[in-house]
Amino acid sequence: MGDGPLWWGAVILLAGAVSAMVGVLSAIVDRDLKRVLAFSSIENVGIILIGLGAGVLYHAAGLPALAVIGLTAALYHAVNHTAFKTLLFLGAGAVVHATGTRDMEALGGLIKRMPWTTACFLSGAVAAAALPPLNGFVSEWLTFQALLQNLLIEQPAVNLVFALGIAALALTGGLAVACFVRAFGISFLAVPRSDASAQAHEVPRAPRLAMTMLAVTCLALGLGVTVIVPALARVGTDLVGVVGTLALGDALVLDVSGNFASLSVPVIAVALALAGLGVFGGLVVTGRGRARPYETWSCGRMLQTPRMEYTATAFANPFKRVFDFFYRPVQQIDIAAHPASRLFVQRIDYANPTRSLFDDWLYRPLLAGVNRGVRVVRVLQSGSANLYLTYILLALLVMLVFA
Repeated sequence: MGDGPLWWGAVILLAGAVSAMVGVLSAIVDRDLKRVLAFSSIENVGIILIGLGAGVLYHAAGLPALAVIGLTAALYHAVNHTAFKTLLFLGAGAVVHATGTRDMEALGGLIKRMPWTTACFLSGAVAAAALPPLNGFVSEWLTFQALLQNLLIEQPAVNLVFALGIAALALTGGLAVACFVRAFGISFLAVPRSDASAQAHEVPRAPRLAMTMLAVTCLALGLGVTVIVPALARVGTDLVGVVGTLALGDALVLDVSGNFASLSVPVIAVALALAGLGVFGGLVVTGRGRARPYETWSCGRMLQTPRMEYTATAFANPFKRVFDFFYRPVQQIDIAAHPASRLFVQRIDYANPTRSLFDDWLYRPLLAGVNRGVRVVRVLQSGSANLYLTYILLALLVMLVFA
């Protein structure tokens, strides 16, 4: 990696922060399951750019060891994202194959009809939400550690860039958890909201095997952090030009920058497993863990229909209110009166669509500019064959002159 100015790294880091925020904010309100995953990819590319930008900033500031940590975090998250996002897209594809729809409003109840796909999708969702002990948690943790050591650069402007990156990464992490709670809960839990979801069936063995292998890969990439990070760090040391290898702990604990921060994913995994076993054992001992078939809990209602369930739109509504400057939602209400009397309402249609900033500020102005340019050039299209032959002759003459 050659030397470059500090502003290169600042641009990369800020671009990553914007990408991460835009991606997760777009994902958390979309109803299309595959579009949610696509927007999540934009978020994760932003996280990768944040780590890369931190590495470039540290390298430009003359801190090669920290530059290696930033680059390693970016590379690690790229590998992790490949694993868990492939798993999630396979799971979404299995859902579409079984139900014929990608609309989360029409799903639900798949945990009983597609248990294997549900378990694999849940594994990918936990990884994408950066929850331990899976791989997404480790690479985001390493990205945080790279950002938090910015005070070694004694330049307030650069420290401000790092602070913005930390804030964006923290907010993105919280929103990502909410996003995948919504995607998994609305799609797989509760009761079916459509006939297609009620009649869903598990996918064949080959897709299930592929999803299982990817779920195991996500777990291995998380538990094997003490082996994987040193291997990826060697790539960073070669790029930065660091002589030797960085001390990154032992086989059980990953140490970053000496005693700055430590992480032991196997210990976290064992602690979570013991906590789960303790809860399960307590339920068994007290007799509360015995299975009792009953209808899905419906918030105390005696009669429950799929239309009464909490929907993906309802789940996203609080975020639309908090981030209304980004979504700019528009309320559309259409009230149809009863034919017998206008005093009685027959139907109310309510919609709350959002307006994209990129549509209004980027794509539409760009398209308008292209249309204006096309209208200027359109005068050349006269419909006369003789005029077109003249254009060809002039083009040949120009080519002969300048050849």
